[in-house]
Amino acid sequence: MILACDAGGTKTVLSVFSLKNKKLTEHKSERYVSGDFEDLEDIINAFLSDSDFKIEAGCAGVPGPVVNGKSASTNLTWDMSEKRIAQKTGIEKFRLVNDLYALAAAVPFLESDDVLTVYPGKSSGGKGVKAILAPGTGLGHGFLVPLGEEKYRIIPSEAGHADFAPVDDLQIELLKYMAAEYGRVSIERVASGLGLRSIFKFLHETGAAKATTEFLAEIKTEDPGATISKYALSGKDELAVMALDLFTRILGQQAGNLVLTTMATGGVYLGGGIPPKIAKKITDGAFVDAYLAKGRLSYIVENTPVYLIKDSNAGLHGSAYIAAGLI
Repeated sequence: MILACDAGGTKTVLSVFSLKNKKLTEHKSERYVSGDFEDLEDIINAFLSDSDFKIEAGCAGVPGPVVNGKSASTNLTWDMSEKRIAQKTGIEKFRLVNDLYALAAAVPFLESDDVLTVYPGKSSGGKGVKAILAPGTGLGHGFLVPLGEEKYRIIPSEAGHADFAPVDDLQIELLKYMAAEYGRVSIERVASGLGLRSIFKFLHETGAAKATTEFLAEIKTEDPGATISKYALSGKDELAVMALDLFTRILGQQAGNLVLTTMATGGVYLGGGIPPKIAKKITDGAFVDAYLAKGRLSYIVENTPVYLIKDSNAGLHGSAYIAAGLI
């Protein structure tokens, strides 16, 4: 048996799997609120406390860089160590990887029903570098470099902390607004769950769009990102529509940037918690328009397909595949 963990800034999911003929079978799964625990090993021990599974290996995808088996998450207060987790849980073979590293590990195993084609491009038959872009609590990035014989080398990345590059007057004003609060503005500050909230605040406080009384009342008591998305997708609020459109275009711009940065002709895969929830918006044309707008080198991006990963457990499954490789 193998243990897979998907540790996020908001929630942590743990599952026990067995693997046969490259197919995972789930035997137990639970979801926990990350902030309710002091560290990852506490969640693992709580998860396994009422079971008698013999765990041979484990892997956790975490939101931040992993260096020498250690990670101090950018979106969690946990200080994680493979060695300490192994000692405290009894799982001798345990690996920490960046959450996008885990998601990337699952991409080669995705089937047609697991993805939605956002932009078909001119498919290279799956060949070439694949890029992963995952907006959620943060903005994750990862890459898969083909080695031949359906094998890939996974390249972790912290590109979400690269600079936000505005492309028009509205985005320049957004940059100025956010710089006044944060100083330096990364792309994650804009194209993530927290970024969507910042975009709403910018549009509301600058008077760029009008908001309904109903929307403003609800956003004060409900999750801001979910509220913005709900009102935008229904078309009931001008400000919400504008906020989600701006968010989606910035995400499309970044997807195109990844293609140029890595020559990702094998495709761009949209993961994370947000894309499946706003699939209607991502496929309405705004994302693709921004994705393709790359000036002299637009033809390179035009050749590269974009897929939305519908499987919300893809990162968890990637951790399971990595754990299986430790045995």
